[in-house]
Amino acid sequence: MKRVALILAGGAGTRLRPLSSDENPKQFLRIFDGRSLLQKTVARARRLTGAIYISTNEQYAGKCRHDAGEMVNILTEPERRNTAPALALSCREIEAREGDATIAVFPSDHFIADEDEFARVIDRALTFAASSDVLVTIGIPPTEPNPGYGYLQLGAPMAPGVFAVERFIEKPSRERAEAFLRAGTYAWNAGMFVWRASVFRRELQRVAPPIAAVTRETYASMPSISIDYALMEKASNVAAVQGDFGWSDVGSFEALERAGVNVAALLNR
Repeated sequence: MKRVALILAGGAGTRLRPLSSDENPKQFLRIFDGRSLLQKTVARARRLTGAIYISTNEQYAGKCRHDAGEMVNILTEPERRNTAPALALSCREIEAREGDATIAVFPSDHFIADEDEFARVIDRALTFAASSDVLVTIGIPPTEPNPGYGYLQLGAPMAPGVFAVERFIEKPSRERAEAFLRAGTYAWNAGMFVWRASVFRRELQRVAPPIAAVTRETYASMPSISIDYALMEKASNVAAVQGDFGWSDVGSFEALERAGVNVAALLNR
């Protein structure tokens, strides 16, 4: 089955200001090996998939083209409406062009330390999703009781390294995060997803019909809602592949420091 990567690159990077700006959000910052986070995301996707698509807004289309090159397909969002409308519109376009492909969805602004392990985990997720009518997410084994992340409660194993997802928990209190860490049956929600185009379409039609029916003409009327709230928390067929590959959403200056970036030097340039 054909494998496709869909990279979400429309975010404004507000949590890293003034290092980032609305004109140059964090996915375009060249702070890792002289390459932007988007460039690194595209390079990882090339190892795993054939076609690569980037979903972004008109403001960043040129920057995405500059960073990603001519062989990548750029899909533009008419308005900023968060990830659910963006994924609905993009996956519809991908299905029209590529058929019932297996789609791996990656944020453009995450840091991955162990790219070989990342490739192994995503390959497992792509293989599982290709042969199963499930929506797959990537769960990161928590290393601390971080209340700034969403969590997945993991259930019964479905395959080696793959678990049913019992529920999503949005940014718990520190006390609950500590309990999750002790329990050992919870994972951080990395915001990466893998699914067949037809499985995504059918499940979105079931739980969120107006979003599933989105077109470019109706996009501005869509609610601004994440795919977690609109779909994943309501779906009954969700699985998680666990992956320990040095993941960070680079959502704070402290996270940048942990990834080996000299933030003070960057801010003083």
